[in-house]
Amino acid sequence: MLSFASAAYRADKALLSTFTANLHLLEGASGNPDTMAWWRENQAAYDATRTNLEAPAVAMKRYVAWVKTLPGKPVFVAYPARFDFLFAYWYLIRFAGESPFSSRPST
Repeated sequence: MLSFASAAYRADKALLSTFTANLHLLEGASGNPDTMAWWRENQAAYDATRTNLEAPAVAMKRYVAWVKTLPGKPVFVAYPARFDFLFAYWYLIRFAGESPFSSRPST
């Protein structure tokens, strides 16, 4: 994952707050060839993801702390939700040890 961002809204659709982080790449990670071809065609956007990099552990812990400051019960909304939530959940559990959206599965 190159970047991670969220926007928090109230039920009346008023924006409460935003969160963004550009992540250091995971050791041994490589990009999908089709995705990397898209990035080459959108170099400025790719370059924006490579500034002010944070370690995933730092960013994910900072993200959990941010979510916990928000009022109400957090709900993760994305499209496609299955795809986006899978990555977000894995990063949260792996690097923050928790997800503010659900409990950690029993081991």
